[in-house]
Amino acid sequence: MHEYSLAVDLMESVLTTAKENNAKAVNLISVKVGRITHVNPAQLEFCLKSIGDGTIAENASYSFEYIEPEIRCVCGYAGKPNETADDLDMLEYLVSLVCPLCGRNTEVIGGTELVVDSIDID
Repeated sequence: MHEYSLAVDLMESVLTTAKENNAKAVNLISVKVGRITHVNPAQLEFCLKSIGDGTIAENASYSFEYIEPEIRCVCGYAGKPNETADDLDMLEYLVSLVCPLCGRNTEVIGGTELVVDSIDID
């Protein structure tokens, strides 16, 4: 489960930011998850809660927002692909991303992010 190592990094960032702002408690952690990261938000939340036990984030709530893939083509197109995929065939989806204008293979430029978007603290 790669979510655990990702959660460790995210929680470290949250706790460092909270400490820098003299927080007494972390109430809400909002995370943006690129759909191409293959991160399961439920598993990530479980890991974050486990890691947060005994810290000022132990009672935090979590909010997750997906970031959809974006592509760029040599023809100049940049934007969303025409096709969508469910999580089960994301790898097949990635290798089949073609430009909706010219049909060439594309470069993925978005949807791979995993970032703490915001932290609500007291």
